[in-house]
Amino acid sequence: MSVRSSPKKPMIKFIFLCLWYLLPGALGNHTASCGNRIWLPAILKDCLAKLARPVDLGVQWHGREIFGKNKTWRGLLVGIVVGIVTAGIKALLFFKADFFRTNTLVDYEKVDFILLGALMGGGALIGDLVKSFIKRRLDVPPGKPWFPWDQLDWIAGAMLLSSIVYVPPVLVAAVTALLYVGVHLCSDRIVCRMGIKKREEVN
Repeated sequence: MSVRSSPKKPMIKFIFLCLWYLLPGALGNHTASCGNRIWLPAILKDCLAKLARPVDLGVQWHGREIFGKNKTWRGLLVGIVVGIVTAGIKALLFFKADFFRTNTLVDYEKVDFILLGALMGGGALIGDLVKSFIKRRLDVPPGKPWFPWDQLDWIAGAMLLSSIVYVPPVLVAAVTALLYVGVHLCSDRIVCRMGIKKREEVN
């Protein structure tokens, strides 16, 4: 008696591939505003605290902030480092576990994980900065929902900048964006209710 494979398995695998592909950018973006709440040795935390300055240095353009006080150099650094660490873990699993080797889009034998992680983490935050710049120009206050741009900004930034070293298939890019829009909406609500982030920090 033959056992047919479930038609759901290829779909589940594809969803995993998409989520796994952009994970460094997703975690880099999500942790960027948690710099003062990440557990670190005191000396490192003090160094990070010195970077808690606005990326725009408080400069205004046409009477409005360029990015806003919540977009800091600390957040940018944390996002890039988390992106690199996440990509490093992915690369390690790629080389050590057959499951991840066959279910990872990026070939880490050809792509440097440090570069990819930095591009994804940094790209996610650059996308967020571009969105914040536009929000300030339109006089949309920090924290006010701006769907779907609050979700798509970091996704587009991470994909575009990391395309320097890896370009995903069009279908993967489209499905990844849709999936992470949903993930972002849910995770933002959860971290706000838990008090990990404030509403103005997630938008």
